[in-house]
Amino acid sequence: MAAIIHLLFATMPPRASSSKTAITAGILAGLLAAALGAYYVYQPPSSSTAPAMQEAPAAQADDKAVNALLALPEIRAWSAHIEKASGGRSHGAVMETAPEQRLVDGQAYFQLSFFENAPDAAHRWESFLVTPDGKRILVEDTAEGELLSLERWRKESAPMNRVAN
Repeated sequence: MAAIIHLLFATMPPRASSSKTAITAGILAGLLAAALGAYYVYQPPSSSTAPAMQEAPAAQADDKAVNALLALPEIRAWSAHIEKASGGRSHGAVMETAPEQRLVDGQAYFQLSFFENAPDAAHRWESFLVTPDGKRILVEDTAEGELLSLERWRKESAPMNRVAN
């Protein structure tokens, strides 16, 4: 048995440490630290379920607002156009642009925007205000600084013409 071990050491000398080994070890340590951090940050609260139940209606309202916006024919057409024109490299996306709700005439609105999400950058196409129940949608005219109803926006801006060609 000793001869076999001696033979293995004779044919395989110890490796010298390289910079690749140090880089690999650093990357693995960083990934482990990130995973542990995410584990602790995203753990559900263990003391009480009351806060989680209080946040659920807000999350559902946000979903209703986003779904109402995604149901607009303009948003569906823009998304399809972006996918087709980019060969699938870019996609349409609705994102919340401000964490707080905006009050307009005493009514709270989520601030959402439609973006073209390209591999190198995101490009905003339009900004919207949507009530939590998704029943009222306003379009923010950033050039004039005013809010437009969907009907007025469709009449004045002709948003479907963006994808007509």
